[in-house]
Amino acid sequence: MQHHSPLLLDGRALLDADRLLAAKLADRRASFELSFRAAPPHTGFLVISGLESSLELFGRPLVDPAAVAAAQSLVGFSDALAQRLAHLVPAIDLDAVPDGTIAFPGAPIATVEGPFLEASLLASLLRAAARRATAIATRTARLHQAAAGDPVIDGSSAHAHGSEASMLVARAAYVGGASATTNVIAAMALGVPFRASPGLVLGPAGPSLETTTVDGWGALDTDDLADLGAGDDEEAMMIEAKRRGRRAGGWIARGLDDAEARALPMRCELVALEQGGAWAVPPADLGDEAAPRPGRKMVVRYTDGAGRLVADVVHLMAERMRSPQDLGAATLAPLSRPRVRQGRALERPEAPSLGRDRSIAARATLPEAVTYLRAPATYRVEESAAVVAQREAAAKARARVPVRKG
Repeated sequence: MQHHSPLLLDGRALLDADRLLAAKLADRRASFELSFRAAPPHTGFLVISGLESSLELFGRPLVDPAAVAAAQSLVGFSDALAQRLAHLVPAIDLDAVPDGTIAFPGAPIATVEGPFLEASLLASLLRAAARRATAIATRTARLHQAAAGDPVIDGSSAHAHGSEASMLVARAAYVGGASATTNVIAAMALGVPFRASPGLVLGPAGPSLETTTVDGWGALDTDDLADLGAGDDEEAMMIEAKRRGRRAGGWIARGLDDAEARALPMRCELVALEQGGAWAVPPADLGDEAAPRPGRKMVVRYTDGAGRLVADVVHLMAERMRSPQDLGAATLAPLSRPRVRQGRALERPEAPSLGRDRSIAARATLPEAVTYLRAPATYRVEESAAVVAQREAAAKARARVPVRKG
């Protein structure tokens, strides 16, 4: 059911879509923006993942018509929505950063535009995938840093619940910096190198399980793989083992799928709505953001002459970008690129290896203090004057909206 009807996953999104139909807003063109509100503690940057694999959604039906009636009976949405879902053609546009992009809280990573109803459903779906995959990729990136050149092996995806979840974990881990996986299916499907070692030892006294965890802090042969265990403290375990002189041919991380997505709160916000054939700021009473950030925006990255990152600036789409000289930089480039137009993907999803190369190369261009594993510096992310003015005007309009009762 999940594989054949991903748009039926989120019941709240379906109820919102039903309200849009009732309010006759479903066909108004809308623009939704995805961004992270904050990073986990002691995390100076995020490694984006999950958006690339979402491109595969546009090559297959998003709703199985046979499942719509059952979903309607369960959720209670209208016949009008059931009819629309059964014949859904999501003619939406998607601009997004590619997997492996280094990003920061407050800066949009994707924009979904199209008919209000379809855009809201797709944005909700992309939000869920990006949040989980980015949590895994970011956690793996930290392990890759802590390993200081030693291979990190994804030992988590092989135990994920379900084939789709398994692929998401394996892809995100590889994008974050894992060198290989113990997941045979993912290795074959995604082109990720496979690496594992047996845990069963057959000796004179009979079979026994080989212990290669770092609990004993003993020495291993440099070709052996050390198992970091299945907890949420792999990073600390690895750092302590290396501090004690532990050497290994690779570190198996079995807790990547436990990366705390709740530590990565996201915004999925309506930022513009068509009025009279043109984009306009949404009405102040539409949406549940206490501090709305309206306006179709783009993130521009500024780098110095050596290619090192200087700052990211959030501009309005129709606004002239700030010159690099204003920020002490040499060049600028937008982060997002067009990925889908009118429901058709403009390109095939990238191989995970490209995302991995991108994330490792981009981390090397960050200011060193931003990459610290403890108490990192904050990277410079600014909003343009036009973005600030529009946000302040929206906050004032929002403050005038009567409080809803019930």
